[in-house]
Order: sequence, then C-alpha cells, then structure tokens
Amino acid sequence: MERITSRHNAQFKHARKLAKSARARTESRQVFLDGTRLIEAYAARFGLGAVTLLVSEHRADRPEIQRILAKAESARVRLLPDELFADLTRVETPEGISALAALPTIQPTLPDDFRILLEGVQDSGNLGALLRTAAAAGATSACLAKGCADAWSPRSLRGGMGAQFSLAVREHVDELASSLTDFQGTVVATSPRAAQTIYEVDLRGPVAMIFGSEGRGLPQAILSMANQLVHIPMAGGIESLNVAAAAAVCCFERHRQLQQTSRSGERHSAP
Repeated sequence: MERITSRHNAQFKHARKLAKSARARTESRQVFLDGTRLIEAYAARFGLGAVTLLVSEHRADRPEIQRILAKAESARVRLLPDELFADLTRVETPEGISALAALPTIQPTLPDDFRILLEGVQDSGNLGALLRTAAAAGATSACLAKGCADAWSPRSLRGGMGAQFSLAVREHVDELASSLTDFQGTVVATSPRAAQTIYEVDLRGPVAMIFGSEGRGLPQAILSMANQLVHIPMAGGIESLNVAAAAAVCCFERHRQLQQTSRSGERHSAP
C-alpha cells in the first residue's frame, strides 16, 4: 500500500478538489465517496476495480474498513496520517475511509414509468434525502433543472446513501418539459392552491412528480406542465413541508396504492 504523507501529493490534492468542487467532478468524471456505507453501496453496483481508497492509518484495522480492503487491490489503497485524512472529509467524526470513483452513468430502468422532476432544490442535504426517498419508493429516474444542488457533492451523496447509484440522474436541464416528451402518464405537481389532495389521485400507472423549493414553490410555467395539481393536507398553522418530506408523502402514496392493488389482486386470484 502506498503512503501519502504530504498535502502537496498530487493524488491528495485531486481528492480535495473532488470533495469541494462540482467543476472538478464534472471535468474528471469522478466522485468523492466518504464513509463505508457509500463505498459499499458503490461497490455492490460497480465493483472496486477502478476505485482508489484513501484510508486513515490508525483506523485501518476497523472491521468495516477491513471488509472493504479485502475486496480491493492493495495497489489502489493509499494510507494517510490521521490529520491529513481529516482534511478530506466534511463530517465531524470521520470513519477513516474515503474513495475516488468513476462518476456513474446509469440508464433508466425500462419502462421509465416513475420519474422525479426537480426545480430549485438548492440544499444538497434535502436533494440527497429526496433522491433516497424516491428510489426507495420505486422511482426510476430523476431530472434536475439548472439551479438545483449538485447531486454528486459529498453532502448530497451522504443524504442519498447510495440512491444516486440506482437512479438515472440527469442534471443541469434547461427545460424540465424536455424530460416529458416521451412520457405518457400522469404528471403531478404540488401546489397549496390545488383543489385535490395527493390521496385523491390515481397514481398506479406511469407517473412523473414535480417538486420545487418549499420557499418559492413551483413557478406557473412548471405547474402548467402538470395534468394533476395536488396539495398535501396539513394541520392548521403549518403552511408548507420541507421538500424532502413532501416528496416522501407523495412518492409513498404511489407505493401504497400499488401495494394495495397488488394485495387486492392476490385475494381475488386465490382459489
């Protein structure tokens, strides 16, 4: 295993750029993965063959880190002094391992019948949590308009906990409508002025859901793309939900409807 002992080391400087700069990630087509869960999620989908691991030398013997190292080529492992490793991570309690990995290119699972469209979601933690929720509810792709947070920043990746490795994520889209040109299904957008609630709409077929910043909401041009405007009923005195929470309500309402239909079909087909 190679040791990195200087902040002037080229690979160390590259890792710092990946951790901090969206431009560096775009130009190099690489991402910075921080922590065992993200690295294992990436490895489960893409393997570790081309991944460089950066390990804090006094934490290298932790069982969860040893489990990852056992699957990696020793030539692609770099040991760092603890204080040097701490310069790479943005978490208060570093786990002691990070990775430089190729930016995944994921094609949507076909049929691409559950899409998430995002407008103005600028907080990377919210974005990551929303993508994680959408993936857990069965979404196949996510389309992010210009102005959304970077889906591949370390904070977004931590919030997503591997969701970015299973969703087909398309970023920096000029016109969200372009992602619906081939879509034939229900397009849902949330609006506090909508007459219907999310619970009154049939979501069992192909669905695209549009979410925006909870501060500004969705502009009229985006709302006009939807053929179903809905609101989420809330207790008095509360005006809006965090966008990740709103997405959770809507996405899992679709999941609930599909599960209910499946259970009903099983009962009717039973002898």
